[in-house]
Formats: sequence, C-alpha cells, structure tokens
Amino acid sequence: NRILEEKKKLLGMELDDDEEDYQKELEAKKNASKLLRPLTEEESQIVKDAVHGIGPPSDTMAQINNDIVVRESMNRLQPRQWLNDEVIHYFLLMLSKRDETLKKERSHFFKSYFMTKLLNEGHASLDGKYEYRNVKRWSKKVPGKDLFALNKVLFPINQGNAHWVCAVIYMKDKRIQMYDSLGGSGKMYLEYLFQYLQDEHLDKKKIPLPGKDEWKLVPTQNDTPRQENGFDCGVFTCMFADFLSNDCPLLFTQEHITQCRERIALSIMKGSALID
Repeated sequence: NRILEEKKKLLGMELDDDEEDYQKELEAKKNASKLLRPLTEEESQIVKDAVHGIGPPSDTMAQINNDIVVRESMNRLQPRQWLNDEVIHYFLLMLSKRDETLKKERSHFFKSYFMTKLLNEGHASLDGKYEYRNVKRWSKKVPGKDLFALNKVLFPINQGNAHWVCAVIYMKDKRIQMYDSLGGSGKMYLEYLFQYLQDEHLDKKKIPLPGKDEWKLVPTQNDTPRQENGFDCGVFTCMFADFLSNDCPLLFTQEHITQCRERIALSIMKGSALID
C-alpha cells in the first residue's frame, strides 16, 4: 500500500476517498493488534504477583490520590471473576493517564457513579428519576473544563449491580452509542445521556444545544463483541473503553478475555494504560 501511494505521488495522483479509508482502516487494525500483544516475561511476572499473589485482602496494590485498588479487587482479575467498580474505575483512570500522554484530542472517563447520581439510583423515593442538578458540577473536572470541546466522553454503567456496559458520546460526530456485551440496546441510557447533554449545554453555555436534531442515538450494534458467560461483562466494558478511546476497532472476542484481564492488571500496576 505504501508503494502504491508513492507511485501515485510520483504520477501526481491523489489517493481517492476509498483508498484513504482503507489506509485508515489498516492503521486502526494495526493499532488494535498492538493492544492485544503478548506480554513480556517481566510483565507476566508483574501480573502474576498482582493477581495471584497472597497477602491481606486490604493491602493497597495501587494508588493515585484518593483512588486505590486493594489486593482483594486485583484478585478479581483472575479468570471467571466478576470485576468490581474499584478495578473498573481505576483502569479508566489509567486510560485517562494514557490519553493525556498521547497529547491528542482529549477524552474523558466518568465513573459509574455518574449514572447512579444522574438517575438517583438507590434513592428510596426517587430511584430511576433523572435529575441533572445531581451531576451539574461533574464536568468541571474534564480536560479543559469544557465537555463540548472533548473528542469522546465515556461512561461505564453498572446495571442493577448485575451487568456492566459502556456508553460513549462522540462529540464531533454528534452521536451517542451503547456498547453492551450481552447485546442490550441501552435505549434508556442513551436518551438520558442526550438529555444530560442538552441540560449541560444550557447550564454552561447559556444557550440550547445547537443542532439538536442532528444527534443520533445508536444502540448496541451486531458487530459489538459479545461475552459467552455471566461474569466477563466488566472486562468487556474496560476493553470497549480501552480500544475506543485509542481509536481502534473492537477486534477482540471472548477468546481474548484472559489476555485482556492481564492487560488491565498490568496497566493498573504500571500506573498507565498500555500504549502498545
């Protein structure tokens, strides 16, 4: 492909749109394959010690400011274990560190508490009721302090303490999309996130969301990777955030999940998500 491009340049020809798209697709797949690379011997030992090591369950294994991961949570990265919010939140923090390092168009990773607060989940009388004021200050911590200047905004969502999914707002594309490894549409969450965007724009910009009718709410697509058991949803959610925030196609499958668990563990122990 590089030879073809060079030949065309010599002939004064430009690559047509189809060829440019093909080149971008190849590059994206190349980046995705890097994310699934085998670990080195040293990295494998780090993962083994962190995930299978013996010690007090409350031992702090990693910490940044007030965010910590204890040994008991790291043990959940062993095969066939359901991930808790401590692991998922910390891994998304590692993705944020990588995002900052790459110095590209920034993304932001909210914690699952965002949706819990937005919908008053667990509240005795208001459970499930949308309430923007509960989260109106959350965007003050996003890069640049402007949610609408970001590239993507990612939301891990814990459905009734039984299933993890991931929703993504693509700001430039004016799209909100759900990624559910069990194939659920996520329609309710998409609608609530769109309402949140409208309320956020009105609150911060003092005008209604421009081009409101141009936004698309996209449910989980048929090509979204699927889990084949009842305990890997948290790993899939982490990988959705990992790949999508790095502009990579979702090329992983259930067969890669043990490898993905190791990737999460290594990222946590090294203090940043892996770049390659």
